[in-house]
Amino acid sequence: MPDPLRKIDDLVSALEELRLHVGPADLQVGERKVNGQLYIPLANACLRNRAALLYGGMGANKTTLVNLLGSAFLGLSFDEVENRMVTGHPEQTEEKIVGFIDPRQWSSSPAPSHRSSKSSISSLSSSSFSSFDEEVEAIEVLWTPWARSRWKVINEINRFPSGKQNLFLELLQKRKVSYAGETLDLGDTCYFATMNPDFSATYPLDEALLDRISISVPATQPDFLASLALAEREKEVYELAESLPRLSSKEFDSLPGMVAAVSLDSRVELSIISLLRDFTLCERAPAFDKTQLSGGSKPSRGLCAGCHYFNNPEVCCWQVDEGLSDRVRQDLRSYTRALSLLLGLGGSGELIEVLRAVAPYVIWHRLSPNRTMLERPPYYRAGRLQYIKDLVEKSINRTLNERGEMNMIFARAVDGEISPREAIEELSGYDDPIARLDYARALERMV
Repeated sequence: MPDPLRKIDDLVSALEELRLHVGPADLQVGERKVNGQLYIPLANACLRNRAALLYGGMGANKTTLVNLLGSAFLGLSFDEVENRMVTGHPEQTEEKIVGFIDPRQWSSSPAPSHRSSKSSISSLSSSSFSSFDEEVEAIEVLWTPWARSRWKVINEINRFPSGKQNLFLELLQKRKVSYAGETLDLGDTCYFATMNPDFSATYPLDEALLDRISISVPATQPDFLASLALAEREKEVYELAESLPRLSSKEFDSLPGMVAAVSLDSRVELSIISLLRDFTLCERAPAFDKTQLSGGSKPSRGLCAGCHYFNNPEVCCWQVDEGLSDRVRQDLRSYTRALSLLLGLGGSGELIEVLRAVAPYVIWHRLSPNRTMLERPPYYRAGRLQYIKDLVEKSINRTLNERGEMNMIFARAVDGEISPREAIEELSGYDDPIARLDYARALERMV
């Protein structure tokens, strides 16, 4: 029986032993610590049609790591995977990214006539137009290796201008790519992107594209000990990569099914939904969805100044400008399962710890924190990820503790054990935005 998890464990060990990836254990999952820059891409490799972004300065081993993982998961050489990568450039053309028309197709086409008189045009028979249509329909696009690959790496994605970024947005949305009237179905694919900080040749990432990026992990420069370890590397990366364990095609294809078999219990599901609502609820927003707010009426610009929950540090909604879409819920479930599979965790308490660990990386790139809060210690405007981690921790802790009785009241009303009116009366005693703006209003529709 193929055992991809054993090979993935061997791969993690080999990357460190060969000095191909040396990083700090900065991702806390319960009592265990692992390297987030490595394990989050590994989790993404176990899924399909999700996009992982590695963000960090130059030389932080972002692109090389993703290509090394591609070599191991696809069973290809490092050079073969590297040659399939597309790299951002302001002048990068669509032909170089997805495909082009084979010029040899035109060699058998009849040469066009130079006669331009109306009589010559009108003398064209219907059969001529018919044959021309057949030739047009027969045009074939030569798709690039990147377009056909099941492991797509977009290197330095923020060096693509907005027009080229739309190509990737459409690709992630439709899972298809089109060129010259032809369409290529991408099938189940692993997507990775790398991004450097803002330089003179970079462009802002479109917010819609950021929402399509499922997870983002910071990539840090090697510290002192890591630099000493890297100094011991005597061979080139492509030579060392040949020693990495490789998954077979069957093992690679089996990973999504193994992830799907990981069951999430009710506490994890409730925590995920409450987390989304904590970040999205806004009493004064249209349809209680902050993504609909105009630029001049965001929480950071005074929208929530008169709200009962404003300046309450335990409430998340006023501390960020955007809401979270249902796509985030799907990503939270997928990456909680994938990371649980990789770490061999499956108990109820263990899955909650995995959610705590993975949730900030799923949502931090999708939100703009309140600048006033972010500029305070201990964040000093630079600790954006840590700020979101603290908000996630507050939300999950509140759901599992203070909201326990509140959740039970709502569940009993939904199950018909008590009347909706009785439940509304009991919930009115809870000063919680979910009780007030979600539970009570849902029960009012049942009266």
